[in-house]
Amino acid sequence: MGKKNKVIVKIMDREYTIVSEDSREHMQSVANYVDDKMRETFESNRKLSTSMIGVLTALNIADEFYKVNSEKIELEKRINSPQYELKSARDELNAVVAEFDRRSKAYEQMVQEFLKLIDSSSIYETGISQLKKRMDKLDHQLRDKEEDLNRSKDEVAELEKEFAHREGQLRVIDFED
Repeated sequence: MGKKNKVIVKIMDREYTIVSEDSREHMQSVANYVDDKMRETFESNRKLSTSMIGVLTALNIADEFYKVNSEKIELEKRINSPQYELKSARDELNAVVAEFDRRSKAYEQMVQEFLKLIDSSSIYETGISQLKKRMDKLDHQLRDKEEDLNRSKDEVAELEKEFAHREGQLRVIDFED
């Protein structure tokens, strides 16, 4: 047996000594509840004797107990019934399905965004490739133009030499005349 606790409580202004294995706090809470219920009964009919108040209060508390106990039994039946388990399983399944649908939609959205990014990068790569080809072509044309320019400079230099040489010949001819 466990340790016995002893507490003095007041119910309807009378002291009672209670001894129990329950904690002192528990015994005091129970006594306070009984005192409150007896005072409610007394307030509803002040002409009742203390023993009548006690009996009516005991009946009211017993009624509360039976109602709560019946509810408890009913809840236990519902909890233990296959129908309750089935409903719980369905609720859980519905929650899982809803979460799966939410995640599937998010996944599809991510795939669509990824495909758009791939398309965009493909377009940019194509554009960059075309620009690179155009730059290579322009670079080639520029080199050709530079080569043409250098040849033209060489031809101008040759022509200037030839011009100078002919001009020198013309002077010689002028002097001989």
